[in-house]
This record gives sequence, structure tokens and C-alpha cells, in this order.
Amino acid sequence: MVEISRPIRFSRQAKFITVGILILLAVLLLRSVTHVLLPFVWAIITAYIFNPLITLLARRTKVKRFWWVLTVFLGIVGAIVLLVTALAPIIGRQYSELVGAIPGFIDQARQYVEQQDAVEFGGLRIDLKQIEEEVFKVLSAWATELPAAAPNIVVTVIEGLIHTLVYLVVTFYLLLDAERIIASFYALIPAPYRSEIRALVHSIDRVLGAYIRGQLMLIGIMSGASFIVLSILQVKFALVIAIATGILEIIPIIGPYAATTIAALVAYFQGTTPFGWEPWLLALVVILCYFALRQFEDHVIIPALLGHIVDLHPVLVIFAILAGGTLAGALGLLIAIPVAAVIKIIVAYLYSKLIDAPPEIESIDSDRAQIQEQEALTPAEAMPSEQSSSAATS
Repeated sequence: MVEISRPIRFSRQAKFITVGILILLAVLLLRSVTHVLLPFVWAIITAYIFNPLITLLARRTKVKRFWWVLTVFLGIVGAIVLLVTALAPIIGRQYSELVGAIPGFIDQARQYVEQQDAVEFGGLRIDLKQIEEEVFKVLSAWATELPAAAPNIVVTVIEGLIHTLVYLVVTFYLLLDAERIIASFYALIPAPYRSEIRALVHSIDRVLGAYIRGQLMLIGIMSGASFIVLSILQVKFALVIAIATGILEIIPIIGPYAATTIAALVAYFQGTTPFGWEPWLLALVVILCYFALRQFEDHVIIPALLGHIVDLHPVLVIFAILAGGTLAGALGLLIAIPVAAVIKIIVAYLYSKLIDAPPEIESIDSDRAQIQEQEALTPAEAMPSEQSSSAATS
């Protein structure tokens, strides 16, 4: 008796079950290795930022992608090394001085509380004596435990170096194989639906690209402007505070207030003031300058760099920030807004499908995109895509 060989075919229900199991296993795997994901996440973000530049250079010059990736990669790493080498001593010295000045700030704050039994704001009286003990207990414990944490800091530095090495290696390979990865992704999509999915991804890419590149420029602009202001006002630790200001400014709502508070407190408690000012006047001028910088950022810098490309309601922004901070900590605060913008695009696309309306996504040149995908894939990889296209045409 001759056995007839038949391929295994999944029913629709079996396909749904298989996909569900695979998604569940992927989620469980990611949750179990969360502690090692950070360098990979930053590598993906970095590759995403620089991939358009590498692609443009490779296509315009007809030079192999490898050499442009190597050139740009070494150039960026070299610039970072030179920048760190030049600024690291200054930042390290100011950071050490800031940590050493914390006990003095605490003593000054204690003296102020002892002299002022209460503070009134608009008829509301706050008794400082009641909160003095708990506040200074926490601050003193933090100042005492900071030097004792030196061994843990060493371990953290070693772990950070390992993660940095992983980040650099993964970034290099992602930049090298970016076109192939993208082409392989589209090759998984059935040919009749490929153009529409490509347009959806293009809409997401437009939002993410503009947002990320704009935020990087925003960090540099706000750090530079803050450093100039703090240097003119002779605020101590100006470089460290300015860098922290630039980074905090990209965290909506929370970041600007935190940056202003740090700068004002240092200005008030630093012990020296310019132009014969009182400490409270210096702190007030710092607050006013930060407020002016914030207005300049909101009305000039952000519209010029980002425009209204994210287009999220303020309530959604607040919810996204809180959800991002809860789910992913500091990284969640940074990526909450772009992730919310991407989710908005996807939800709008799915809604259009539910009501059988044409999706509001930009169309792109599908023929040109398909040629680029075929060029990125090897002949063996491109063959299934070509076969599926011909089958769809027939």
C-alpha cells in the first residue's frame, strides 16, 4: 500500500491559536529578560535615527553600505569620545562639588526653618516645624548613604560599560542590515496588502523620525541656552545643571518644573551671589529666566522643530506620561509621547477598517519601494516575493 504524503494545513482556528501562543511566549520571554533589554532598545533608537543618513549616502555615492556605516559610526563614536574627554573633568569636578555641597545646603535650609516657624501663601499657613524633622531625616540619610554606596557605584559602572559595548555592537549590525531587515519584514506581508501596510508604516515613520530628531536638537539648544544664562548669573555647577536641564526639558510637564527647581535651589543656597543681590533675588531671577526660556521653547523652538506633527490632546499627553513612567520608569517618560502618537495612528487605521472607510494614511510610490526591497534582499530571499506578486496578478 502506497502512502500519500500530504502537507499539514492549519485551520483558521488553529492559526489563531498558534499566533496567540507565539505572542504569549514572546511576552513572557521579554518580561524575563527585561534587565538586559535597555542597550538593545537604545541601539534600535540610534539605528532608527541614523539609518536615513546611511541609506542616502550609500545610494547617492554607490559605495557599499558597510563603508558608510563604518565611517559614520567611527565618526560619531570619535566625536563622543572627544566631547567626553573635554567635558568629563569639568562635569566630574562640578558633580563632586555639588555632592559635597549638599550637607551645607541642608544646614542652610535647617537654619532657615529654625528662623521661620511658618510660611504663608495667600492666607494659607504652613507650619514648617511639623515637617522639618521628617524632611531633614530623609535628606541627611541620603547625604550619609551616598559615599557608602561607592562599591555599588563601581559595580554599576562596570555593568554600564558592558551594556555600552553591547549597545555599540548591536547598533553597528542594525545599521549594516537595516535595509535587509525592512525588506524582510515587507516580504512577510502578502503582496496585495503590502502597499497599504507600507503606507501605514510610512506615516508612523514620519511622526517618529520628526519627533526623535527634534527632541535631540531640543536637548542641545536648551542645554546651551541654560548654560549661558546660568554662567551670566554666576550660578555654581552651571554645566551640570545645564545638561540636566536639557535632558529634563524633553520630559513633558514634569521635566521643566524639575529643572527650574534644581537651578533655583542651587542659586539660593550656593552662598555667593552676583551684583550684590540677595540669595532670594538670584533664585527669583533664575526662575524668571527659566520661564522665559520655556516660553521661547514652546513658541519658537518646538513649532520650528516639531510643528504639530504629534497632534495629541493635552489630556492624552498627561495620561501617556503617567502610564509610561509607571510601566517603564525614566525610559517610559522619554518615549511616552511618541509611543502614544504611534498608537493613535494605528487606532485610527483600525477604526477606518471597522467602519469600512478609506484609511487616512499617506500613499507612497509602491513600485519604487518594491524595487528597493528587491535590491536589499538576496535572490533566494526575493524569489518568494516575486512568486507571490505574480500569483496575485494572475
